[in-house]
Amino acid sequence: MRSPFKNALLGATALLLIGAGNARAQVGTTSNTATVNLTATKAATLSVSSAASVATLASITDNSNANVFTPLSITTDWNLSAGSSVRLIGWFGTPAQALANGSSFIPSSRVEGRVNAIPYSPFTGAAVAGVGVAGGSLQLFSQAVAAGSFFGTRTDQLDLRLDLTGVTTMAGDYTGTLNLQAVVQ
Repeated sequence: MRSPFKNALLGATALLLIGAGNARAQVGTTSNTATVNLTATKAATLSVSSAASVATLASITDNSNANVFTPLSITTDWNLSAGSSVRLIGWFGTPAQALANGSSFIPSSRVEGRVNAIPYSPFTGAAVAGVGVAGGSLQLFSQAVAAGSFFGTRTDQLDLRLDLTGVTTMAGDYTGTLNLQAVVQ
């Protein structure tokens, strides 16, 4: 006859051996494979910035086109996925009143602009691809883009002047807002 202690010890040993067999049978077992699809999107960007928010002209000279404002450094950045060109448009919201001094106005046809020392042109053009207003816009540049150049930046010097040839202005301070906006075509 066995003692209860020996019976308990034999029973515990038997359970341990059965459990060890199960544990050995589980080593190396793998689960199913779960998959996760990853998606990431980077939105196209197009931005224009100016190093200064004010261009000044110290003294207007009537009957002259030598009324040159301080030059502005304009940076245009793009990161695109399509298009054939990036265009920078300058425009005045109310062409007949590009600059105002009370009830005295200088129209956009008397304001001229250029980038990188090309000839001056007046702000008298039409909107470009919905950017600008009729009679108050000027395309300042058109930069070709394609698959190899959908990402880029350029910095240009914007020169502005008043052509007041044949015009006499009222004394005072004239102020106005030139809008600069890029568009992809």
